[in-house]
Amino acid sequence: MMRQTAIVVVPTLIAGQDLFLSHHVSDSACAAYAQGQWNQCDTCSSCYNVGARPGVICQGGNTAATGYLCPPEPGVGDMAFACMDWTFGSTAMQAAELQFHNSSGYRVRFGVGTFGTADDPLKGIGNCYRISTNTTDVDLIVQSINTGSDVAGDQFDLQVGVGGAGAYDVCVGGGSPGATSMFPGSKDVWGWTYGGVANRADCANLPKFPEKGDPMQTAGDDLVSLCEYSFDQGVRLEGGWNPTIKSIGRVQCPEELVQMTQIQRSDDPSGFVPESPLIGDHMCQSNIPGMTNEWCLTRMMDCRKVSGAWRRNTNEELTVAGRRLVQTCTADGYTRIDNQCGCFDCYC
Repeated sequence: MMRQTAIVVVPTLIAGQDLFLSHHVSDSACAAYAQGQWNQCDTCSSCYNVGARPGVICQGGNTAATGYLCPPEPGVGDMAFACMDWTFGSTAMQAAELQFHNSSGYRVRFGVGTFGTADDPLKGIGNCYRISTNTTDVDLIVQSINTGSDVAGDQFDLQVGVGGAGAYDVCVGGGSPGATSMFPGSKDVWGWTYGGVANRADCANLPKFPEKGDPMQTAGDDLVSLCEYSFDQGVRLEGGWNPTIKSIGRVQCPEELVQMTQIQRSDDPSGFVPESPLIGDHMCQSNIPGMTNEWCLTRMMDCRKVSGAWRRNTNEELTVAGRRLVQTCTADGYTRIDNQCGCFDCYC
């Protein structure tokens, strides 16, 4: 049973307001984690992410583990999932883009996804990159919240509506939709394992909402529209083809995007134009599946807890206090999970 200590309101769509509003029950002293006889949470000296935005308390893989240790697959306790309003074109993402345009003057589109680099101690987790492609009318500023050796250097794997689950799928097909997977129905309409649906017309066959669909409806999102939007904005192409990345370089993470993910690097560069971007000189040659993905803007959506949500993948030196970990969601894809600590009594 989920033990709720805070109600997290879905993102507002009104430009100029905070993207998230929270009714605080747990506080920066991690009081919600003081569950047992040890009562080590009075100072939070053992909490890794003290001061993080609160959320619901999930029960993790055993009687102690919770918070950022909630498991990504079925087992004992509640699962943690990726958040659906991270998806390219969600109402929250579009509101964040508008806020950023109003504050900075830059017109870009936001996204999150997977990027890997051996040149960074955290393998790119928390970094933001500005990307120019041959098919989008404006640049993208995207944050890497996942990492992988198969997505490195000159490729970015963007979370879009049904972009392909890859090896680890908790979007659909689990034994208990709304608990061990997010969406109802059959995998058959979700397209390729790597790449998702190949054509815009295929989006209409998808379920519109998760099994626990009220938060997504309240936010003004639906999976069919998110899928169609990714085609309309040129981040994926008919027939499953990928756009070509013309340039990619690290930039400062916009506050509006960090609000969505809750991870922030302490070593961010200054400014939203990369100083030394990588420049591509040839076309992406792949559609999904097959071939290589060099200089390709690829895509994914597996609904799974991301690697940036695990303590072992970040550190205190390179992250900002209270924003050391990506904040994940429950099975509805919108309700945030409290990740200040990993265990009751703050032992993790």
